[in-house]
Amino acid sequence: MKKLSTFFLTLTALLTLPMTASAQDVEAANIAQFNAVEDGKVVKLTLTDARVNASLYNVFYVEDASGATAIKGVNLTVGTKLNGYIVGKKGTEDVDYVNTPSQGLEYSLTVEDPSLSSYTSSAAEMVGTPMTIAEASVQANYGKLVTISDVTITQIGTGYNKQLKDAAGNTMRSRDLFGVLPDGYTWPEEASKITGVVLFYMTGWFLIPISQDAIVPAGAQPTSVTFDFTTDALHAVGTNINDKAGWILNDEFLVDNVLLQITAGSAPSRIFKDTNRGNCLSMYKEYSTLTFTAPSGYAIVKIDFTYAGTGTLNFTATPAGLEGNTWTGNAEGVRFLNNATPYLANAVVTLAPKNDATVAFPAINYTECANIAAFNALENGAYAKVMLTDAEITGMSADGYSTIWLQDATGGCWMQYTTLIEKYLQEGNKVNGFFYVVKRTASGNPQMKETEDTPKSEFTQTPIGEPAIIEGTLAEVNVAANLNKVVKISGANLAETSATAGTLTQGDATIAVNNGTATANQQLHKIAEWAKDTNLENIDMVAILVAKSTTENQLLPISITTGGTGIAEVNAANAEQVVIYNLQGVRQSRLQKGINIVNGKKVVIK
Repeated sequence: MKKLSTFFLTLTALLTLPMTASAQDVEAANIAQFNAVEDGKVVKLTLTDARVNASLYNVFYVEDASGATAIKGVNLTVGTKLNGYIVGKKGTEDVDYVNTPSQGLEYSLTVEDPSLSSYTSSAAEMVGTPMTIAEASVQANYGKLVTISDVTITQIGTGYNKQLKDAAGNTMRSRDLFGVLPDGYTWPEEASKITGVVLFYMTGWFLIPISQDAIVPAGAQPTSVTFDFTTDALHAVGTNINDKAGWILNDEFLVDNVLLQITAGSAPSRIFKDTNRGNCLSMYKEYSTLTFTAPSGYAIVKIDFTYAGTGTLNFTATPAGLEGNTWTGNAEGVRFLNNATPYLANAVVTLAPKNDATVAFPAINYTECANIAAFNALENGAYAKVMLTDAEITGMSADGYSTIWLQDATGGCWMQYTTLIEKYLQEGNKVNGFFYVVKRTASGNPQMKETEDTPKSEFTQTPIGEPAIIEGTLAEVNVAANLNKVVKISGANLAETSATAGTLTQGDATIAVNNGTATANQQLHKIAEWAKDTNLENIDMVAILVAKSTTENQLLPISITTGGTGIAEVNAANAEQVVIYNLQGVRQSRLQKGINIVNGKKVVIK
């Protein structure tokens, strides 16, 4: 009896073990292959741009180019696309309670151990495949995102179901099964289009809308949407706005389904209260943008701007149509490139139903750059997708969030005020992947700036330990190819001429040294002990070489050490020739870590 009990206990333990990679039965290269797998099999499903269309009771309807299926047991985000793989068990549920044979089956993958899956998620366009009602109402489209045009909508009974009918007389049903419509929503009697997920619900085929915007009334009247920057209301609808005096770093604002995206430009844009300018949105020039996007089925036909206090509205619009403070046109979206520093009180956007004359919103044309050197060679204002291979983040500004310096094997650049720094990038890491940025040059220094697509950048980070360092004499390292890279000069002399600045000299070569301040947004401030009128001889300096102006470079020091010519080995035997004191005035027998006063001169030991 004891052996039998042990057997059953062992069997029970085996049956309750979590699913492992060894339990995998089959691989499916796409969703269509997965749907054809025998029920009960453990499947590794490869996902290639598989869009998450909707969710219902923790069931996610996912579609790739081959078909759609339901995924359970893992938390996905609607409106994203997945790449990678998910491991789970194949199942099939009969969702047709009337017909034999069934006309509606839901294929599903149930995840039992999320650790066996690996995938990435990024934003996806929620654009349905155009179909007629007859085309959509088939098993092959179960779970797919579909758009049906020109239908009449009538109530079925007293419940929640609606009937969609097209000009050919074909019908299918619809209802707010996903719960996306507001309370009291009135369905239009006619719709120019409806975008939704095809499901077989209980007794028939349904098109379930994915949003209120997915139902576009026929002949809808123009509506106006106001972005009021004089109130705090937009803070509640923004996604990235932070607490640094109302800074906006590639933020998105959604008001009545009109999307506004604001990029940072040469400094963060701000929604703030100002005694001189009034309550406003302050847009800083040089590559900052305002991008308005109409909801599905609509076009933007007019935007009226009002500015607060002092300021000049000086934008370039795409497509064109800006005169004074008003843009007029007929476009899915409008991008305004900033040429000044306006202080906007509000922007009123007028919408109309989309028509054949509506201009498609142009995508940004990004130049693909294989490395940082290729990016640095671009013209100012060029948009770029920059590939990064072991690119090192060698420094971050003293404030901890404004500026970073980046180098790879080909070159260096710097980046300031971006979503990437604010949310992701860390000093001392190496980056692999790509950034979406725009090229800017400040004082001869190549710089990566924010664009609307910056949040779509994809990359990984790992610690680097010590960054790559270019060593040589001052004259050798002070060249344009080394801008924004880490360099090391040995055996030079440093004269500290102020509390934050100095001059490094080696032979006939000299260069400015800027140690910055603890609050500087473009300086490292790595050397804590720095004084005016102090000379250091025969030192080694590790620093980032940057442009001070279009004709002059400077060093941002990372570390300063002695040059190793004997002074570091001072001990009691030669103390009579070399006199060493600490900062408290106590004489020392040898050099100590930190600041030493040697024969009246300051020496820093790291």
